Amino acid sequence: MKKIILIRGPICSGKSTVAKLLFERNNNSSLIDEDVLKRTIERTKTPKWRSSLAFETALFLAEKLMRRKRTIIADVHSSKKDRYVQYKKLADKYNYTLHSFLLYPPLNTCIERNRLRNIPDVAYKISRKNIEKYWRVLHKVADEQVFSDSKIEPALIANKILNKFPKTSVS
Repeated sequence: MKKIILIRGPICSGKSTVAKLLFERNNNSSLIDEDVLKRTIERTKTPKWRSSLAFETALFLAEKLMRRKRTIIADVHSSKKDRYVQYKKLADKYNYTLHSFLLYPPLNTCIERNRLRNIPDVAYKISRKNIEKYWRVLHKVADEQVFSDSKIEPALIANKILNKFPKTSVS
C-alpha cells in the first residue's frame, strides 16, 4: 500500500524525532524534513523566502519519490494549512493514502524542549515568542490522531503510529 505519513506539530513538539524513528523502522521509506532543507538553504538566519523554497523542494522530492512508489514520512509544521493541502493533492494525484498525526504537547513542554535542545547546524536560537506563535496557530485536520501528552516518549509515539498499519504494509 502506497502511503505518506505526515508528522505534524508546532516547534519543539518532537516531530523530527518521531519522523526519524519511523524512517529507521520502515524499509522502502524516505524521510522529508523541511527543517533540514531550510538549514541547507540558509543556516545563520531565517529569511521569509527560505521557508517557501524549502517547502517547494519538499514537494518536488515527495513527487519524485511517489513515482518510485516509496513510503514517505514527512515532518510538517502544523501552523500552515497549505502544507497539508499540498501533500494531500500530491497523495491524490499518485493514489497514495495520506495519514496525518499531530504532536501537540503543552506549550510549556515545547518551550522547555527548545531551551534544552542543541542542533549542531543551527546558528540561531528560536525565540519563545515564535514557539508561542506557532503553538497557538494550529491548523486542525479532521480524523487526525493527536498526541498531546507531554510525558509520552517519541519511541512510544512511533510504535503507536506503526501499530496503525497492518504488518504486511509497513514498507
